Amino acid sequence: MRKLLWITAAAAAATVLSTTAFAAENKKVEVDGSSFEIPGEYADLITVKTDDGGMLVSLYETASVEAAKDSGNTGAGWLCGISKISEPDLKELRSGGMDGMEVFAEDNDTYLIYNSPTDVRFVRATPEENEEGLKQYGDLCEWAYENVRSEILANNPRLEEEVYTNTNLDMHLAKAAYQPGTNFEVRSLAFEGKDLPAVDAQDHLEDLAENFVFSMADEEEAPDGEYIVLAFPDDNTRYDFFEGSDLIREVITDDDGEEYVNLYIGSAKEMDEDDTPYTVMSDWVEDILEGKSDD
Repeated sequence: MRKLLWITAAAAAATVLSTTAFAAENKKVEVDGSSFEIPGEYADLITVKTDDGGMLVSLYETASVEAAKDSGNTGAGWLCGISKISEPDLKELRSGGMDGMEVFAEDNDTYLIYNSPTDVRFVRATPEENEEGLKQYGDLCEWAYENVRSEILANNPRLEEEVYTNTNLDMHLAKAAYQPGTNFEVRSLAFEGKDLPAVDAQDHLEDLAENFVFSMADEEEAPDGEYIVLAFPDDNTRYDFFEGSDLIREVITDDDGEEYVNLYIGSAKEMDEDDTPYTVMSDWVEDILEGKSDD
């Protein structure tokens, strides 16, 4: 019996050694003074490209790349890419919308962006390969989205986390803040019957554009009560900032006069219970009433 136990234990040890010996190693990817690791289980499934069409680094699903190599589809299998831009370039991008682009880090007024496809880049040679292959592609996309940015941030202490959202409201705020000549209006019941001077609105616009994040509030209802309007007449769009609330109503009017309504919730990046988009608009209204300039 003792001999049998020894043989069994030895066999188990050999199995552990064999598993360890053949376990795939993580693959380290360098990115602009930082890095992230592709897990060993995914290392052979992902192709890494550097200096790829403006990206510092891009990741592709290898099977899709191989399946599309004879078709000339150079974007097949793309999972994500990391790019770096200057602050002026970021302001320009934000003014026009950033579909598939998410700012996640800042270092000395330069920004790292996580880029991801807005359509599926999955490719297989035959329909029989689609089901299993699509699951693999989805798993790789999910891993990349959940891990690449956080590891880059963790592996470079100079980087600071930064976030800008990419809603229609963000785009309008950025245009007003960064593109001279953008047509916008502030409207308030407090202005009725008053001859008001023009004031410099830059600080208020930058406060809204840079210090808040916005997301859709599909489950919420617009509150009753007073609100301050920030309107963009050239786009037939206005935003209603509700008193005592962090909700903002977007109203878009089409050429036939029909209105389309969305609701956003605005949150300060640095939490302060008194700091809401409405308080910024309220301060702006006060400055207009008092004829104050930001200068």
